[in-house]
Amino acid sequence: MLWILVLVMTTFSFAAPQTLEVWFLSAPKTSYLENLLQDKIKSVKVAQNLQCQPVGDHCFDPQFGLYKPDQLDMKVVDAEEAAKDAIGPTIAPAKSIDRNLIDCDKNNFFDVFCGKSKAVEVEKVSSFEIWVDTSSSMREMDYTDKEGGCYRKSLLKRLDSEGCGFNSKVNVMMFDISMKQAGAMDSLCMNVGLNDYKKMIDFIERSTAKKLIIITDLYELHKDYADYLESKDAIIRGDREPMSAKQMLDQVDHLAKLCK
Repeated sequence: MLWILVLVMTTFSFAAPQTLEVWFLSAPKTSYLENLLQDKIKSVKVAQNLQCQPVGDHCFDPQFGLYKPDQLDMKVVDAEEAAKDAIGPTIAPAKSIDRNLIDCDKNNFFDVFCGKSKAVEVEKVSSFEIWVDTSSSMREMDYTDKEGGCYRKSLLKRLDSEGCGFNSKVNVMMFDISMKQAGAMDSLCMNVGLNDYKKMIDFIERSTAKKLIIITDLYELHKDYADYLESKDAIIRGDREPMSAKQMLDQVDHLAKLCK
């Protein structure tokens, strides 16, 4: 009986990563980005029709992204309603965080299998994963240049050259409110969609990775999220001392050791 209890406890101990780091990126200390965003807003013909969804001290609009509320005279809208319009239908990611219920066909009046649990599949445990935030709020922290580059891409490119093969030795995922595997490094420079720290907690709990690095923005540093990370003995970067996207490149050697 004792060995069964030990087995159960061991199984639950692997429900979340053994090594967990979360990097909260801040905007670079320069007026260049502010001027760039200001010029872009002026060039948008529908600027006066933008709606403000509060995100920290900034506003979010699904057609534009993040901007300061004093840049334009805008009407503040309900965040939940705006999120529904911006997100649309989503599909849960196809990894260890998959849905575990069979979907119901709405065209059928009654489906005997509706809501039944799917068969449990044996999941492959990943040794090392990096989750990269590609939501719209990252536009301010790690802006995509004219060549389609960004520091998130540079980080993974350098790590790949250090022997940590992209999606081989390190499994790279990209996320907003859902998550999927990054098919190419260029996709890491996307800045589309919203974020939800509550979903992130659920993703972490369901993760099968032994070592996990999460790259996101400072707007996601909610108290509940910080308390959760502390309970997991996570290493947090960018909470007390600002961490810019460029400073991520200083962590290449550290990441290279994790993938060995």
